[in-house]
Amino acid sequence: MKPLDYVNHIEQMEIELTRLNASRSLIPVERQLEVKTVGSVTLLRDSTDPASVYYNRIKGFGPQMLPELDELLSYYPGAAPCFDMSPDHMTEEVMRALCKKGFFPAEQLVFMVMHPTLDGLEAPVFQIERVTEETAEEFIEWIGKSAGGMKMTREMIARSKEYFYRADFMNYMLRIDGEPAAMGSLFLNGEESYLANDYTFPAYRGKGCQSSLIKHRLAEAVRLGCKAVYTDVEFGSSSHANMERAGFRTAFLNTFWMAE
Repeated sequence: MKPLDYVNHIEQMEIELTRLNASRSLIPVERQLEVKTVGSVTLLRDSTDPASVYYNRIKGFGPQMLPELDELLSYYPGAAPCFDMSPDHMTEEVMRALCKKGFFPAEQLVFMVMHPTLDGLEAPVFQIERVTEETAEEFIEWIGKSAGGMKMTREMIARSKEYFYRADFMNYMLRIDGEPAAMGSLFLNGEESYLANDYTFPAYRGKGCQSSLIKHRLAEAVRLGCKAVYTDVEFGSSSHANMERAGFRTAFLNTFWMAE
């Protein structure tokens, strides 16, 4: 595919993943994510959590939508949205318009792509298991532990549990000597997939846990017929290095414009 094709494919995958993440969120109140299209722009809004940068985003904003900027902002009465900007839309005119409205480039993400084959994907050296209906609650406990001991009610767990072992959202647990060491997800959408939610507990970092999880998920993606696998990382992070070592390459860099 051409570079712009990757932008379009990844943007659509990321929107579908956001829908799923909203449904499985481990929060007291069920999210009310709305996804709306206005012209060439996609608006994501969560009325239950208007301050969330992730769930209140404007994607696809470019020069052609400048006359509609005020109307787009009016869709977010609770707080200013985040403009999720791919490089093909970031013209000088667009950046000046966002600056005038009080937005600034606050964060960036590197989106990466790989067309995997089984060549070179060695068997993982650690015990890795896919989350099942029987282990979903244990996996949710791992999530709570990774978030600093986040408290979750039985209602929250019951509402979200089924999402962690769906056929299109596969989650994996890596143990060392029987203890929680690392975890990661594989989101499937047709012949494309997305690696997400990579996390290694502090005591097990630097031991190759994520490299093993990446290889395991790539092998699963190939087995399931995926032609392309995507992911996103913070530039220069350990995840960035892990993905490059696994064979991923940069597709594009997104910039998140936020208001004070």
